[in-house]
Amino acid sequence: MNILGLQETDWLTRGPHTQHHIFERLSKNPNFKITVFDYDIDKILRLKSLIIKKFVYNNIDRAVENSNVTIIRTAHIQVPYIRRVSSLITNFFGTLAFFRRNRPDIILGFSITNGAIGLLLAKLFRIPYIFYYIDLLHTLVLVPYAQYFARLISRFLFKNSDRVIVVTKPLQKYVLNEGVPIEKVHILLNGISLENTVVDREKLRTLKSNISIEDDDFVILYMGYLYDFAGLKEIIDYYNADVKSGKLNIKFLIVGDGGIYNRLINHIKEINADWVILTGKVPFFEVTEYIELADLCLMSFELNDVTKDITPVKVMEYMAMKKPVLSTSLPSVVREIGKNNGVIFAQNQKELVEKIRDLTKEKEKLKDIGLRGYELIKKHYMWPNILKDLKKIMLDLIKEKKQLS
Repeated sequence: MNILGLQETDWLTRGPHTQHHIFERLSKNPNFKITVFDYDIDKILRLKSLIIKKFVYNNIDRAVENSNVTIIRTAHIQVPYIRRVSSLITNFFGTLAFFRRNRPDIILGFSITNGAIGLLLAKLFRIPYIFYYIDLLHTLVLVPYAQYFARLISRFLFKNSDRVIVVTKPLQKYVLNEGVPIEKVHILLNGISLENTVVDREKLRTLKSNISIEDDDFVILYMGYLYDFAGLKEIIDYYNADVKSGKLNIKFLIVGDGGIYNRLINHIKEINADWVILTGKVPFFEVTEYIELADLCLMSFELNDVTKDITPVKVMEYMAMKKPVLSTSLPSVVREIGKNNGVIFAQNQKELVEKIRDLTKEKEKLKDIGLRGYELIKKHYMWPNILKDLKKIMLDLIKEKKQLS
C-alpha cells in the first residue's frame, strides 16, 4: 500500500507525535510505502540563501528504530510572512508531481492547509482521503484572526474527507458537533510499544551520576515541549526556598525544549535553583532512562482552549513505565484514563503544585499507583492492536472507492 502523509510541522524535530508512531511502524512492513510532506516550522534550516531548496530525507527514525519513511520538504522563500505561503504553493505542485509519478493508494492528512491541498488533489485524482484529527488544530494557530479561517478550513476537511479519525472521545464529540456523520468517524487511541520501555541499567547509572541524582532524592519529571501554560516556573518558584533550605529533597527534571526554554534557563540562574535540571531536547530513544529516574511524572497544563480536549501520548508513555502521573483535571485526560487508573488528578494548576509536597512522602504508595496505570496501558493502548484497526479502515475505504469508480 502506497500511503501519503501530510503535516505542517517538522518531522525531524517536533514530536514524536501520533503520525511518527503510525507511519514508522507501518514502514517496517514491506507491503507499505510511506511518504510524508512536512514543513520546517521552527526554521531549523538557517541557510543564508533567500530560497531554500527542496530536501528529501530517508530512513529517519523518530519513534521506531530501522523505520523507512521518506520525508519531502518542498522549497520555500526565506522571508517572514511569505515563507509559509511560498511553501504552500510549492507543496501544491510537489504533491501534484508526486501523484503523477507515484500515485498513492490513500492519503492521511494531519494538518489544515497542507491537508486542504491534499484533499483537493485527492478529489481530482479520486484517491481516498482520511483526516487524522489528533488535536483542535485551529486553536494552535497563534494569530487570533487566522484561527477563524483555520476553523473554516477544518470544517471543509471534515465535510469532504472520506473518513475522520480522532484520538479521544472529546475530539469525537467535537467532530460530530461540526456536522460529520457518525458513520464517517472512527476513534483510534494513541498507543504505546513496550519495547520502548526497556531500561538500559548501565546508561541509567551513568545518567544518574552525570545529573547528580541521589537515591534519597524525590524526582519529579516534566517531559515535552515547554509551553508557557505548563506551570513549570510556578513549581520552581513555589518550592525553591524549601529545597534550598533543606526542608524538601526534590529534584525537578525537565526534559525538552522550545517555548519558554531560554526564559527558564535564565530564571533558574537568577534564583539559584540548582535542584532544577534542564536537559534540553533528548532523542526519543534515550528518553526511557530519564523517565525511569522519576518518582512522579507531571501533566501540569492549565485548562485552556488548547488543552481542554487533548490527551498527550506522553501520559501513556509515563504509565507504560509504571510511573504515577500527577495531572490537572483536563476533561479529555479524565475521560480517557478515568479515576484510580494510575493518574492522580488535581482540580487546577495551583492544587497540582501544592500536591507535590504531600506526594514526596508517599514513594511506596506512588509505586502501587504506577502499577495500576501500567495494567491499563497493557489492556487498551498497545500499538499492534491500533494499527490493526487502522489497516482495516484504510483497506475498507480503498475497496469502497474502487467500487464507486
